[in-house]
Amino acid sequence: MINKQEKLTKVKLKGNESFNIREGWLRKGMRCVQAFPTLFSRDDAMEILGVGSKMVKSIRYWLRATGLTEERAPVGRAREQILTEKFGEVVDQYDRYFDDVFTLFLLHYNIVKNAEGLSVAWDIFFNNYDGQDFTKDDMIEKCKEELNKRLAEGATFSERLFADDCASILRMYNTTDFAEDPEESLSCPLIELGLIRKSANKKGTYVKTPPARELLDKMAVLYVILDNIEEGKESVSIESLINDANNIGKVFNLDRVLINEYLDQLRVSGYITLNRTAGLDMVYVNDNRTPEGVMREYYEKRMR
Repeated sequence: MINKQEKLTKVKLKGNESFNIREGWLRKGMRCVQAFPTLFSRDDAMEILGVGSKMVKSIRYWLRATGLTEERAPVGRAREQILTEKFGEVVDQYDRYFDDVFTLFLLHYNIVKNAEGLSVAWDIFFNNYDGQDFTKDDMIEKCKEELNKRLAEGATFSERLFADDCASILRMYNTTDFAEDPEESLSCPLIELGLIRKSANKKGTYVKTPPARELLDKMAVLYVILDNIEEGKESVSIESLINDANNIGKVFNLDRVLINEYLDQLRVSGYITLNRTAGLDMVYVNDNRTPEGVMREYYEKRMR
């Protein structure tokens, strides 16, 4: 994960080649890198994946940005792409066709937390941009201001490419705006999460929205909480869940009321203990669970 205190010297932009995740891409990519770890260094990558050259680059980007794969560069050999042990391999074991919306929420989380510096626009939009009833132009401008704050002295970025990434975000999650590219909008599975919608109040504006309660399972919430708790600690404040970058309030567009509803669900199920006395508002995680363990527990229960 990028340390938010470190200044960026370079920014990876438009790694998706303007293509958002398409139905079947992630499964195809995972299957092919398992068969051919050096897939993205091969001259026949387009034939293996059955897509054009820019789509090959996009699939490579999204496999890494979603946390499904990581790259390694063995000395004297071509770069290899392998499934990540604690995420990609678990998804491949339990939900390789990405049928469960639980998996989609975790893919979204991995994109937003921007672990390899691949998805900075997504990081900024969900973690730092609080606009409501916002236009695309306002979103781009405000997110650009935040990116400028993160840059080291002398570092620059392409404003055009950054604007392209911001436009990709709106197409990626918005369920109602198909004007720019109907095929792109309809084919991205993360649209199902319902995190951005066209505003009903003002034409040409958007609004961040929380996912429907029946879509966001409490176990996805628990996964993100656990993944953000500092190493060696077993507790976190509710304020941190609401306000901290990459935590459930920012990543899932949840306000205090919704967060407390999910916390109560987790408490009743025995996953956490809450201390709301004397103004503490602390969450204590029970039984030393890990994010990977939460994934496996969720999938195992779904399979019964």
